[in-house]
Amino acid sequence: MADTLKTFQQTATELNVSVNTLKRWTKDFAPFLSPAGPISGDGASRRFSDEDASTLRRVKEQLASGASTEEVSEQLQSEGRGDSNPAALATRETSSQATGFVVLTDTLRAMIENQQTIQNSLQVNRNLQGVIIQDNFNLKEENIKLRERMQRLEQELTELRKRDGDYRLLLEQRLARVEQEARKSIWSRLF
Repeated sequence: MADTLKTFQQTATELNVSVNTLKRWTKDFAPFLSPAGPISGDGASRRFSDEDASTLRRVKEQLASGASTEEVSEQLQSEGRGDSNPAALATRETSSQATGFVVLTDTLRAMIENQQTIQNSLQVNRNLQGVIIQDNFNLKEENIKLRERMQRLEQELTELRKRDGDYRLLLEQRLARVEQEARKSIWSRLF
């Protein structure tokens, strides 16, 4: 009778480990597990047989005793747990290629998203640069208008000063005449 296949969550619960730990072990000890069949990008469709659960239980025991991942792999190999038949290796190689394709696709997708973000950023920068240039032209026009107004005001001020000077001169001349007439009238009264 065929083994019942268990999900990541079921197998993790049975082994009393987290799903993330189980996923890491699945990658690290893939040569000692049964072929996974079609795997989605996150490995969520992977199923484990009873033999896989037994192998993973052995992995847990070895790691708990302080063995490294390489030492556990060597121990499993010496126990004959790894498949060496060509069909199993071909299935693993295909699965590995599919996983590699998924990683490559995800990487390319991330690169495309990054390039799109950069292009959007460049467009925003171009738009801001256009606004700055337009503001610069507007400021130049305002500057020209202000210069023209200042020149008009300076001309008006110059004219006012000239008129004021002319008026002062006229008043001084009148005052001088009035003073002369006043002196003459004083002298004429005296003599």
